[in-house]
Amino acid sequence: MLLVSAAPKLGLPIDVVLRDAALPPAALQQRGLPISLSAARQIWSAAERVSGDALLGLRTAETLDVGALDLLDYLTRNSTRFGEAVDRSIRFAPLLASAGVLSLKMVGRRAHFRHFSQDGVPAVSDLIAGLTVLRARTFSGEDIRPLAVRFRHRRERAAGEYERIFGAPVEFDAPFDELVFDRELLDVPFRSADPRLCELLEACAQARLEAVGRAGVAAAGASPGAAASPGFLDEVRQALRICIADGNPNLDRVAEHLGMSARTVQRQLREQGMSHRALLTEVRAEIASRYLASQNPTHRALASRLGYASPRSVSRALRRQ
Repeated sequence: MLLVSAAPKLGLPIDVVLRDAALPPAALQQRGLPISLSAARQIWSAAERVSGDALLGLRTAETLDVGALDLLDYLTRNSTRFGEAVDRSIRFAPLLASAGVLSLKMVGRRAHFRHFSQDGVPAVSDLIAGLTVLRARTFSGEDIRPLAVRFRHRRERAAGEYERIFGAPVEFDAPFDELVFDRELLDVPFRSADPRLCELLEACAQARLEAVGRAGVAAAGASPGAAASPGFLDEVRQALRICIADGNPNLDRVAEHLGMSARTVQRQLREQGMSHRALLTEVRAEIASRYLASQNPTHRALASRLGYASPRSVSRALRRQ
């Protein structure tokens, strides 16, 4: 969760926040699944209480380093222009959290970037709007400012802080959260763009998005008494990491590494609502995220880390998954 990444710089004791929210640490560590809206609501509300800071969402947006948003940060940074980055943010936001519905609507010469969540969290609304504008400035090198900023929540007494960050008039008690831009701003180029790397990352993100969907369906369909065996799944993940490094992560090779037959591995994965392909996608996305966070990536080096001969083969293979 983004709050965890920002907590040290904000001086926020995350263990105290979790206790206040009555959530276990595992609530932030759901492997393969984004944090739920209900958990986000509890955590952010608790964080505001613990910190005593009603502007915690905005301060978090200012604090988060590039990379804290995982693949989403690298996708937007390597987009060729602001409009492409917004489109990718809308498509891949579910990788981070179930935080409502994002949309981009054109009305004449204006572009309306909207966020709507029934019973949403004010801090999350502030965070989304703040990150959108601050990241756009960072990646473009331009002083991108919206024409107007609107929020559903009430923060009139702190309007000056909002206007400082956005450089635009801010309204509250609006029907939805909204950033309104001059439509031409969507064509502002990003200096950080690497289109070939972005294509590879988009294939990774799409594969992970589909894996998240499968994991959510499996979790929803699981019987209350059927607990998964994380130990076995973790063993398969570790075997996949080793096999990817060796250049051959197919099912037979993974089974050989585990000292089991391919059929047995397949059966046990199926019993837990998983598959070799889904786990392979998950592990490759994990490797990509770790690599991106640790150094300046190139499309060729990332393809090699994922066990592919070339960037083009990554895109082809992930689209087939």
